[in-house]
Order: sequence, then structure tokens, then C-alpha cells
Amino acid sequence: MPPSLDPRRISVATVFAVLAGGWRAFRRFPASAAGFAAVFALIGVAIFSLLMHFGLAPMMLPLAGGFLLVGPAVLAGFFALRRAAVAGQQPGLADVLAGFRQAPRGLWVLAGVCCLLFLIWVSDAATVYSFMIGAGDAPAGEGGRVLRFHLWTSLMGAVLAAIVFCITAFAVPLLLDRRASLVQAVSASVRAVFASPGALLVWALVLAAAVISTIHFPPLLMVSLPCLAFASDLLYLEVFPPDGETR
Repeated sequence: MPPSLDPRRISVATVFAVLAGGWRAFRRFPASAAGFAAVFALIGVAIFSLLMHFGLAPMMLPLAGGFLLVGPAVLAGFFALRRAAVAGQQPGLADVLAGFRQAPRGLWVLAGVCCLLFLIWVSDAATVYSFMIGAGDAPAGEGGRVLRFHLWTSLMGAVLAAIVFCITAFAVPLLLDRRASLVQAVSASVRAVFASPGALLVWALVLAAAVISTIHFPPLLMVSLPCLAFASDLLYLEVFPPDGETR
């Protein structure tokens, strides 16, 4: 493993510092950042509308949590926006497209793994739903069944989310910067998580709480997604600081 892939230990204070940095980055170019995030807000509205239409409202929480599994696959666009701004350019849609177009093959493999885990998660949640609630919404007075369903699916989802977090937290930017191969990037990401367990646990909880709470109100994703993505990029630069990198 190259010395540049040795993770730097960070504190909880660093997590809150990069969150503030993510907010400042968003304020520098809110239109382009919110515009890209609006794509996912519209997808969220469509999915939740379908769930309500077919009487599957209790599935909203599992699907909201499932976004944590596929979220890393969309980071390339947000990272490209922030880095274009750092380079003194005016970020726009062209930078988002360039970020995905220039992504290395290893990143697409990682995105494919995330999507596979998401499909596993959705099928498992649907199976549990059919056993614990059945067809349609839970009958009136059966809120306990919905609560148990959410409890069990949350525990199941937490395991998958923890796996995805460990392997992608820093692997995505390492691959985008072409600083590592797929295996090296995943290994470095896992090592970084266990090098600063307290700080990275706080970061994971912040991500989960922010995404799950705002995805239930999709327009809020237009702010939360860019801020969290920019903060993730800044956190990566703290843990794996390349020489001469501007933060």
C-alpha cells in the first residue's frame, strides 16, 4: 500500500468542520448544486407517490434508508462541481457530466455493488413487509405491526449500510482521483474507518439522520445532498491529503 494511502486519524471536531465547509461550498454555487440534486428529489417524489397510490406507505422508510446504499454512486457529479469551483471555474451541468464520463472503471464496479446491495435490501424489506403487514396498508389499530416492521428492517438495513459505508466512504474519491486501484481504494477506506472509529461513527450517523429525514421531504434533498457530498469530499482530503491540494 503506497504511503499516500495511509489514513490520517481525525477527531469529531473535524467532522463538524467539514460539515460547515460543505455548507459554505453549497452557498458558493447553490443553483448548479441544487439543480443536480433536484433529479433525485424528483425521483423521490415519484417513488413515494407510487407507494402511496398502491397503499404501501410503510415501505417509505425502508426505501428512504436504502438511498444510503446507492448514494455513493452519485458522488462523482457533486465532487466534480466542488472541484470545478476550487479551480476557479463556474460549476455547471457540464462538470457533472464530465465527472461521470471521466470516472474510472473501478468506480462503476463499486457503484454496481452498491446497486446490487440495494436490490437485495429492497427484496428483503418487501418480503418482511408481506409477512408482517400483508397486502396494502396495515389495518387501523395495527400500528404495532408497522412499528415492528420498521424496527426489523432498520436493523437489517443498518448492517448493509455499515458495509457500504466502510467500503465506499473514501474509496469513491480515491478512485475518482485515480490515486488507487479498486482493491487498494476499498482497503484504504476500511482502514480509514477503523483508524478513527469515533469520528467516522459520528459522520455515519450524521449521514443517515440527514438523508433519511430529508428524503421524506424530497425538496430538502436539494440542499442536504450537495452539502453532505461536499462535506464528504472535504473529509476525504483531511484523511488522505494529497500534496498541494487546495481545500
